[in-house]
Order: sequence, then C-alpha cells, then structure tokens
Amino acid sequence: MNATNSKGLILVVDDATESVAMLNTALIEQGYTVLIAMDGQQALNISQRITPDLVLMDALMPNMDGFEACQQLKQNTQLSDIPVIFMTGLSSSESVVKGLESGGVDYINKPVKLDELFARIKVHISNSRLTRSAHGALDEIGQASFTANSRGEMIWVSAKASETLESQKDLPTPAAEVICPQLKQWLAHTPAKHSMLSLKNLNTALQVRYLGQSSPGEHLLRLVNNDDQSQRDSLRQRFSLTERESEVVLWLARGKTNREIAQILDMSPRTVNKHLEAVFTKLAVENRTSATAVCLAHLNDS
Repeated sequence: MNATNSKGLILVVDDATESVAMLNTALIEQGYTVLIAMDGQQALNISQRITPDLVLMDALMPNMDGFEACQQLKQNTQLSDIPVIFMTGLSSSESVVKGLESGGVDYINKPVKLDELFARIKVHISNSRLTRSAHGALDEIGQASFTANSRGEMIWVSAKASETLESQKDLPTPAAEVICPQLKQWLAHTPAKHSMLSLKNLNTALQVRYLGQSSPGEHLLRLVNNDDQSQRDSLRQRFSLTERESEVVLWLARGKTNREIAQILDMSPRTVNKHLEAVFTKLAVENRTSATAVCLAHLNDS
C-alpha cells in the first residue's frame, strides 16, 4: 500500500519473527504502513530517519529492551510525541508501571488480541495527531510552551520555549534540569489553571504558567518572562483592570488579533471580546487602535 494512502505508519519492534510476521500482515490488511525493528537500538535508528505515527514495542528484547528504547525515544524532543504501546507477556503490575513510567501510553498482553489492538491503535494515533496539531499551532503563534510529566521532565518544547531555555547561559547544569525538580514539587500540589510558579536558580527571572492537562499524565505549561508580569501589573494598576483584562490588553498592545489572543490565553474569541469591551470603558476609548495607543504610551512612560 502506498504510504500516502495508509491510515498511519506503525513501527513494530519485536525480536520474535513469528510475532512480527503476524502483526505485519494484520496491520497491512487494516490499511497501515508497517516498519520492522528487531531490537530497541534498531527502532531508535529507524525513528530518527522516518518518523512513525505509533510504535508497538515488545518489552523484553536482547541488546536494548523496550523500556530503555522508549525512554531514549522520549528524550528526543522531535520524537517525544510518538505514542508507544507496549506488548508484553508480563502480567505483573510492576512491569505495567515500568512501561508507563518509561513513556508508554498503553500496554497490551501477549498473545495479542488483534481487535483490541486495532481499537487502541486508532485511539492513540488520533490523539497523537490532535496533540501534534496543537503543538504546531503553539509554535506558529510563537508561544513559549512546553509539556511535562508529573516528574517535571519536559516531554515537548516549542521553538520559542527552547530559545528561552537556551538563553539561560552559564548555569552549572542545563536549564531544563534546574527547572525539573521545581516543576515536580509544584505539580504534586495540583496547581489551578493559570496559576504561576516563579522559577529559582536561573540567571533571568522566569515564571511558569499552568495551562492544564494536554493528555493523561502530561501537563501543558508556558514560560513567562517576569517582564511580562511587571507590564501587566503596571497596566492593571493604572487602569483598574482585572488580571485577565490586563493579559488581554497587553497582547492587544503587541499587535495580536482577537483570535490570536484567544489561542495564547486559552479562551474563546467571544470571551476576548467581552474583556475588551470592559477594557475600552476603563481606558475611555472606543476601539482597538485607541486602546493600543493608550497602553503603549503608558508602558513607554513607565
């Protein structure tokens, strides 16, 4: 089947030739394109050349087992979004937990029940594509966003967030490692949506805003320069704005459209309009252009 017409590209990783042959035939019949790897290292090599939509990973293999291969896959920000389903003959909860902790999204017991496998593949490929689409949108509008697991480890990082982290120079350890334990402690307390964490031990003042769960066990966050916070505070105090109104008007002053502001602040365009109506009244202006001019004049003076 032509890959462009397939339901998705699946990498099957298993050292058992009979299992590989069975899965290869079954998946092709279902309309998928299939790649084969016989161990974890081979799977990593293939993934770096051709990005699969999903990986079916045997847990126990020689040379490099599935757990280690999955961990290394997730450490690569270009590949971290790929869902990994573990196939295992191990029924103990310890093995299941190990698979999920290494970055797997699901597991299925051997011998594989094909109908169950097909259903799970469909769900995880669909979820992954939605996630990638959201990540692409965040990259497109220049968001310094990233996702992290509950251990504070970064799973996906936008181009803007990566640039922000790389600007943290002359640290004894990489910025992501400095941030990780702080995120872990903060996330353990289930922060409310839009709450902020002030990061320590960096060479510029940064905060993290909690945006919500992007998927089970994965949190969507945004890096915020403290200069943004000071500008919002200044606008809020000068014009008696609410916190959300100050956020909306700051992005308005930076030339963002209502739709872009809605994406940045995770709200509907209608909600943005309502906030702007209140802002126009408080600024004693009638339109966006006048509001922008007033805010820029204040920020320049301050």
